Amino acid sequence: MKVGDLVKWRTMVGRTRPITVGIVTRVFDHKCWRTDELGKKVNFSQIDPELFAEVFFSGSTRRIPACDLEVVGG
Repeated sequence: MKVGDLVKWRTMVGRTRPITVGIVTRVFDHKCWRTDELGKKVNFSQIDPELFAEVFFSGSTRRIPACDLEVVGG
């Protein structure tokens, strides 16, 4: 995934996701505590940063983990 790619939310079982397509404006590393895997007690020193993308969707920008996105037509 790189700046300029068109992306959409990755389909996930049990979750409703927007169908809109967005454009990646920035790619960066960021830490994300996943309570479903790591529990409620947050300790950022235990985890490594993961790839995130800043995506422009119809008038607003969102910062989303890259694992939750898929490149359209790529």
